[in-house]
Amino acid sequence: MEYNPYDILGVSPAASKAEIAKAVAMAMKQKKHPVDIIAKAQKSLLKPEERIIADYLRPILPTIKQFKYSDLSALLQPAPKLMLLPEFDGLDQAIVQAAQEERLEREPLPMTLLELFTEGIIACKEERYPKAIKYLEDYCQGSTDQNSKDYIQAQMSLIKVYKIVGQLERAIELCQLLTNHTHLQVQTWATKTLVMLSKEVSHV
Repeated sequence: MEYNPYDILGVSPAASKAEIAKAVAMAMKQKKHPVDIIAKAQKSLLKPEERIIADYLRPILPTIKQFKYSDLSALLQPAPKLMLLPEFDGLDQAIVQAAQEERLEREPLPMTLLELFTEGIIACKEERYPKAIKYLEDYCQGSTDQNSKDYIQAQMSLIKVYKIVGQLERAIELCQLLTNHTHLQVQTWATKTLVMLSKEVSHV
């Protein structure tokens, strides 16, 4: 980062959006930096991920007290050392780990259909909803018998979990599919559930 956004706009790391907007207007008026540099600085401070980088690269320097031009003794003092914030230790490793976990979430789990179904139902009962969704979605994608008891239970469990985690659109979409199921009881359950889900969406 060639220019630190905080230095360009003359604001502190605690600056709010309103303070940043005022600083941008002032920087435009003073014309100390090109317009594109000022705009880039504003964009960086309004994006949380870019603002973290700006915080990380901003030197932590002590406040310099004013001194007379005739007294240059302060210039003889050694330059302060750059202190890296401890909360950024291992940041690169955390980013890599998060990327790996995201990739694994997209890949099918190396488990049998029975294992996926069983672990999915257990995860539902233990309220481990992200895991439950992953297990049951993989099970439903791999299952060829859509009329089996396990498949129907997996679909119903997914609808309930989608509702709990706030994914109402996915719950409604799956519920609509079940309204056309060959089993009458499944159709009835899906129709009633679809009505309730539609009401919740209208109140959101």
